[in-house]
Amino acid sequence: MRVKSAVLGVLFAVAPAFPVFAQQSANVTIINSQFPKPGEAKQYEAARTKHWGWHKGQKDAWTYYVWQVVSGDNTGAYVVGTLGHAWKELDAREATAKADLADAYATMGPTLARSMASYWTERTDISQSPIAAGWSPTPLMAIATYLLRPDAVNDFVDAVKKINEGIKKTNYAVAGPSRWYQLVNGGENPTFVLVGDRANWGAFQPNDKTLDAAMAEAYGKDEGAALMASLRKTFHSIHTSIYKYRADLSYIPAK
Repeated sequence: MRVKSAVLGVLFAVAPAFPVFAQQSANVTIINSQFPKPGEAKQYEAARTKHWGWHKGQKDAWTYYVWQVVSGDNTGAYVVGTLGHAWKELDAREATAKADLADAYATMGPTLARSMASYWTERTDISQSPIAAGWSPTPLMAIATYLLRPDAVNDFVDAVKKINEGIKKTNYAVAGPSRWYQLVNGGENPTFVLVGDRANWGAFQPNDKTLDAAMAEAYGKDEGAALMASLRKTFHSIHTSIYKYRADLSYIPAK
């Protein structure tokens, strides 16, 4: 499959089934994608707000961010994410999770067509801007989902690392901080997602220089072309979308 260099440039310029790198102790992200029934988005939002009241009553210390999908295959869906957890935290929350699910079904269930959960790890080893203390969502996010060939994970990671180095060498203009996530469970694998923070719609303007040109500048014409070709051989497809942050629907616990 051939992917135009302009597309890859936009995606990177923010820049096996289970992770194969040394994981940090608290880099698990839990995502719940929720799809309201047709015509019931407002009812869903009201129910979501009501459900957060249950979390507040439980003095839940976890933060849950909510985004609305505004482009791509899942336009109209809501994405609820809680970041920066350790796997063992999930064991400690089993009773809370059971009660949480019961209240969620009671409040939001009637408004939903379907809901899906997935578990991810942040790939800090290939991210240009890993999540750090003080991070908060920007108004918009650019999402690029890469479905890899099962035998190409290591080649993909190696290519991304070298592209990141080339971006630094050439001072290639980026649209905002970015980070990579790898799917652990809850979908087709191996899947990697590049998440790019965007301050506004103007930040989506493509770079005048293609990523191919930047790699040629960083490594020479032949080596740069070979690097980009090796990357393109690792994945079956790229799916892109835009998320709009919904602060009004998010749950930020009191400090």
